[in-house]
Amino acid sequence: LSLQEGASVTQRYADAEKRYQAIKEEVKGRATALDEAVSQSAQFHDKMDPLLETLEGAVQRLRQPPPVAAEVEKIREQLAEHRAQGLELDKLLPSFSALCARGEELIGRADEAVSVRSRLLRLRSLWDEIRQRAEEREGKLNDVLDLAGKFWADVAALLSTLRDSQDIVKDLEDPGVDPSLIKQQIEVLRNDVLSHHATVDTVNNAAAELLESSPGDEAGNLRDQLDQLNQSWGSLLLKTQERQKLLEAALQQVLQRIRKLDRCLV
Repeated sequence: LSLQEGASVTQRYADAEKRYQAIKEEVKGRATALDEAVSQSAQFHDKMDPLLETLEGAVQRLRQPPPVAAEVEKIREQLAEHRAQGLELDKLLPSFSALCARGEELIGRADEAVSVRSRLLRLRSLWDEIRQRAEEREGKLNDVLDLAGKFWADVAALLSTLRDSQDIVKDLEDPGVDPSLIKQQIEVLRNDVLSHHATVDTVNNAAAELLESSPGDEAGNLRDQLDQLNQSWGSLLLKTQERQKLLEAALQQVLQRIRKLDRCLV
């Protein structure tokens, strides 16, 4: 080869070598990127699996929560336990946010889009459902706590009042001959005993509402207290009605005697 031809061959060889090295680097870069993508995908799925399992367990517990208790202290315990579980879930928020961000990155890759999008939708769906159900559960526990607190206070006060009323009926003197005194006794029965009827109805209505939220064995003590209240009220009502009839009959007799006496004096 002439010197000129040799230089041309050398140049072509050098150009070919550059193209080869460029292709080699490009292939190497793509291989590295692919390895990194595979690694990122594997890490994403490895971290996704335990988080999905944890969230699925949490949502199942919230879908089928234990019955709300009927006693104040037990409801407070349930509320404290529920809030503690919420704090544990809050600790998962950084992992949840990181996986969502990584998932959005992986969705941009055609080979990962379908799988990642499906799992990401599942993750977000579980997270949103947990938040919603947890909020509803806490709201229900707080509502029942308020209702139970008022109910038990009202029951205690009403039972005490009924015992006092029983003493009033028991201690009433026998009907005398003074119509004004007999009328006073009748008014005592109406004002101090029969006036409790509305309060008894209110407490029973509150108990019915509480039983709707606390079915089953959780409301056993509530039912016992309600039975005691209604039995006490029924007994008092019967004695009061009997006493009222006796007083009204005595009043009529006294008034008749007075009218007869008045006619005799005319």
